[in-house]
Amino acid sequence: MRTLCITSGKGGVGKTTLAINLGIAIARAGRKVLLLDGDLGLANLNVLLGIIPRFTLHDVVRGQRSLAQIIMPTGYGLDLVAGASGIAELADLGEIERQNVIKSLQGLSGYDVLIIDTGAGIGDSVLRFALAADEVIVVTTPHPTSLTDAYGIIKAVLAQEAKPLKLLVNSVASAAEARRIADRLTSVTDRFVHGTLECVGYVPLDPLIEKSILAQKPHLVLNPGAASAQRIRETAMRLIEGREEDFRGGLGRFFKRLLGT
Repeated sequence: MRTLCITSGKGGVGKTTLAINLGIAIARAGRKVLLLDGDLGLANLNVLLGIIPRFTLHDVVRGQRSLAQIIMPTGYGLDLVAGASGIAELADLGEIERQNVIKSLQGLSGYDVLIIDTGAGIGDSVLRFALAADEVIVVTTPHPTSLTDAYGIIKAVLAQEAKPLKLLVNSVASAAEARRIADRLTSVTDRFVHGTLECVGYVPLDPLIEKSILAQKPHLVLNPGAASAQRIRETAMRLIEGREEDFRGGLGRFFKRLLGT
């Protein structure tokens, strides 16, 4: 199983919407996908999907439910592990809580791809998710503050591990603008932090995406013919093409790295 962490330096760049729609595109390509809400302060994947969770990660941490028991189908071909707003940072979990999470992994398998939607910024929990995942996709927009903050999360990750990072440029006016942004961030990453940053796609600015958010329905479902939906599908295919899934490590490997066990 592969783990994809979708993150950003700045909030409001469309990261959560992209996580959902990329997950749907990957699921439609024949993979079994699990979405995990990694925003430990303001969990909202379920909100954008119009789902009210009965159980969340908080119940797993407290030892009241296993991960398998809190997984919910979304109705869009992929499953969801809902987060809990206000849950303690994973870095602060005690030994009992850590063991509760690890124990809950037993018997949970069968997924090809785990997509983690992190919170924004460079807090400890965001970095833990990024470092535990197989691949990290950094989302940015053309706004100067978004670019600055995207570089911030890139530096923070590479300072701890020299892992290849991927870039997804959202809300751009054209493919040319996306290329300029990608070239700029790739150049400074290579020059100043000596890391690898690969642009895997872009999504054009589209008012239909905002309408889908307000409707609490995925953009790929409501507007499958939109150019922005096609760009999302193309990005999803780049993320999975030519990859052989590895089931040996699975969720256990990811969570053990995440929790430092």
